[in-house]
Amino acid sequence: MINTTHEAVMVDEVLENLVSKQNGKYIDCTFGAGGHSLKILKKLNQDGTLISLEKDKLATLTLSTEFTDDKRFNLINDSFSNLNKLFKDGEIDGILIDLGISSTQLDDPERGFSFQSNGPLDMRIDTSQGQTAAEWLNSATKKEIEDVLWTLGEERASRKIASKICDSREKKPIESTKELSDLIISCVYKRSKKHPATNSFRAIRMFINQEIYELQCALEAASYILCCGGRLAVISFHSMEDRIVKRFFQGKDRIGSNIKFKYFKEKYKKPTKNEMSTNPRSRSAILRVAEKI
Repeated sequence: MINTTHEAVMVDEVLENLVSKQNGKYIDCTFGAGGHSLKILKKLNQDGTLISLEKDKLATLTLSTEFTDDKRFNLINDSFSNLNKLFKDGEIDGILIDLGISSTQLDDPERGFSFQSNGPLDMRIDTSQGQTAAEWLNSATKKEIEDVLWTLGEERASRKIASKICDSREKKPIESTKELSDLIISCVYKRSKKHPATNSFRAIRMFINQEIYELQCALEAASYILCCGGRLAVISFHSMEDRIVKRFFQGKDRIGSNIKFKYFKEKYKKPTKNEMSTNPRSRSAILRVAEKI
C-alpha cells in the first residue's frame, strides 16, 4: 500500500504544469510513496503511459493495486541518472524530478538519514550497494570531510567538525546518527531554529548518494529524451540544487548541446501557505518547469 506518512509536495502545481497531453508518455523519476505518480495517472486517459523510477528498492516492496492493476503504469528500480540508458531520444512528453528524500526514509531510524532519532549511520538510498556514511566518515581524510561539509552543506563550522570527527574516531569508530549529531552539536553555535546538524547530515547524505552528479546526469539526459514541446519539472529543496536546475534551464553549464528550454509560465513556484502549514517539510520546496523548444 502507499505509505501515507509521506505527503507528495506541490501536487496540484505539478499536474497543472507538467501534463499537457492526456495520451502522453510521462516519467516520475522518484516514485517514493507514489503520491505524484498516482495523481499523474489519474490525469492521463487510457492511451497515456507513466513510467516511474525508484532507486530505493525498499520503497517499492509493496505496491497498491492502484498501480499493479493499471496497465498504463510501469515501475523500474533504477536511478534517474540512467534516463539516457532507459529511453530513446524524443519519446517522452514530460518528466518530473522530485529531489531529496521522502518522509518515509527520513523517519525510519534504520536508514540513518535523521539526527532526530538514533540508528545506524547508513544514509544510502540504495542499501544494496555503495559505502555507508559510517564507513566513509571513519576512513576519509580531514580535508575530504571538510570539503564535503562546506561544498554540499554550506556549513560554516566545516573545519571544526571535520577535526572533531577525526579526533573522535581515533578513540572509537563513529557508528550511529546520535554519535554524529552530538559531535556536530558540540562544534556548531546554534544561530537559528534549525538543528545544528542539519547542514552536515544533508551534505554527507548528498555525498554518499552522489546526488549532485545524478541530478546533472538526469538533466542532461532529459534534454534528449523529451520531445519538442515536452516539459521538465524539477522540485528542489535547497539552494545548491535549485542553482543547478536554474542554470541548466538558462542553457549554462551544458557542453556540446544546442537544445534549449524556456520556462513554462513562471520561472518558479513555491508551495501555498496552506500546504506549508499542513506539510512543514514542503516549506523549502521550489518547483521549476521548462519546455523544450
